[in-house]
Amino acid sequence: MTENGWAKRFFTIWIGQQLSWIGSRAGGFALVWWLTQETGSAQVLATATLGLILPTVLLGPIAGAYVDRWNRRLTILLADTFIALVSLLLAYLFWTEKMQIWHVYVVIVARAIGGAFHGPAITASTTMLVPEHALTRIAGLNQSMNGALHVTGPLLGALLISLLPVHGVMLIDVGTAIFALLPLLFLRIPQPEPTTTAGRERLRTSIMIACQWVWMHRGVFYIVALAGLMNFIINPCLFSSHCW
Repeated sequence: MTENGWAKRFFTIWIGQQLSWIGSRAGGFALVWWLTQETGSAQVLATATLGLILPTVLLGPIAGAYVDRWNRRLTILLADTFIALVSLLLAYLFWTEKMQIWHVYVVIVARAIGGAFHGPAITASTTMLVPEHALTRIAGLNQSMNGALHVTGPLLGALLISLLPVHGVMLIDVGTAIFALLPLLFLRIPQPEPTTTAGRERLRTSIMIACQWVWMHRGVFYIVALAGLMNFIINPCLFSSHCW
């Protein structure tokens, strides 16, 4: 693939994903604002944060193994569609004034489950879309963009919540998801070469081999442990900026 060929395909998909994440973070701020207005309870926010973190922690070890066996483009499409439909349901509940606290918990857990598969699929797709010589630059770009979204998400959410009702902000979240879905309907994501038969036992074996490899390479193990600890500490602090 030519230099321009991979760049056009990758950045078309990448820009759509970034727009979708901006909408999600704005919607996340609106949800936190509603929880604060309705309850003013730190316990409610803590429970919601737990609903965000636990699915990622529990599904993390197996989601990547499944994504490696699934069609990555289809996985991203299904995950994005699922998350968008959940947001649409949320907008409906706000619009009809039927929203309750337990709905928030269900929505956050559902979106976190979708995100647990969406994240690995995006990461795996990047390595297939970007040539090896450009991977470091793209990784740096992703880190920079992630940091920028932590700042701009709450600002945009605060602006939107001052102009629109909560269900309006949720509909913007749904609308930005379209930008993530449309490129994937027309652009192909290369798949790795198919392997031999992979049943349940083979899947368990793959997960065990990965865990053993991390355990045996102590440097990697410490990095993974530190990253997990930071997520548990930092994610609650950033809940308002990316609660989904």
